[in-house]
Amino acid sequence: MRSHYRQHIIEVIAWMAFLFFPLILFPTVQSFSADGALNPALKGIIIAHGSLILFYYFNFYYAIPTFYFTKKTGIYSVLIFSFFIALTLVLMSDPGFNPFPSPPFRYPVFTFFLSIFIRFLLVMLVSLGIANIQRLKQIEQEKIQAELSYLKSQINPHFLFNTLNSIYSLTLKKSDAAPESVTKLAAIMRYAISEATGNFVSLEKEINYITAYIDLEKLRLTSKVDLKYSIEGDLTGNEIAPLLFIPLIENAFKFGVSTKDPSQITILVKVVDQKLSLLVSNKKMRTDNGSGTGIGLENVKKRLDLLYAGKHDLKISESDSEFSVTLDLVLHD
Repeated sequence: MRSHYRQHIIEVIAWMAFLFFPLILFPTVQSFSADGALNPALKGIIIAHGSLILFYYFNFYYAIPTFYFTKKTGIYSVLIFSFFIALTLVLMSDPGFNPFPSPPFRYPVFTFFLSIFIRFLLVMLVSLGIANIQRLKQIEQEKIQAELSYLKSQINPHFLFNTLNSIYSLTLKKSDAAPESVTKLAAIMRYAISEATGNFVSLEKEINYITAYIDLEKLRLTSKVDLKYSIEGDLTGNEIAPLLFIPLIENAFKFGVSTKDPSQITILVKVVDQKLSLLVSNKKMRTDNGSGTGIGLENVKKRLDLLYAGKHDLKISESDSEFSVTLDLVLHD
């Protein structure tokens, strides 16, 4: 939102400079006649540059997207040429307009046309350049959106598969926790499907989702698992990419839980101002047997590169007995 305000402010300043620059370059046009009437040259400049500003927006918002980007260059050329002729005729009908104001305001016709053409061409090229830059950004953004959607489609089935396995284990044991686990699964899947659809969500909602997931995992843990989960700092007012942490936490439970030997999982979330730190570590209780556990971690890396380029630091530490991930990133406000 702030970037839009800055863009509008810069745009207004640029047009004010374009409109009044000739008045600074040629101070004589700022004078008024003896009866207090507006100097004809000043009036001519306002008409000319005001018309060029209108042409910029006409070209940028209508002609370029409607004809230029759709490869209808013939129609676009005729339209632009017609606008130039119309502008020239309007200025020729105003005896006060002079392309380079200076007494006695009489210049050859060629100079008149050349001045109008140069200004018209400049405005047209600027509008074309900005429109092409924005179009390239839009194409890149659409590409990023498509890739993010693909990454999310990989995360949800992977998470659902592991969670259903946990619920299945509870049902085999005829555990009283099975119905509660189904309720919790329904809540977190509702979040994943309905609320986590954009690039960013409320940090509070995402942490609540993670907490619900951890509560679901707790239902199948035994007393041999030492789980440490804590949240520090103020979560309000910040946003984060949805489902970003869950692959890291999911792997900790997948590889850090044992029903026979003592195991340990640590999940720490700390928020200071707009900076978030996440630590996920687990004691290795089993190793990857080729079941594709690296998919979640790779997804996290790709999404971080797409959404937090230059604003994150991901560190992975692994030993024979422990695996840990530390992530620091700058949150969106």
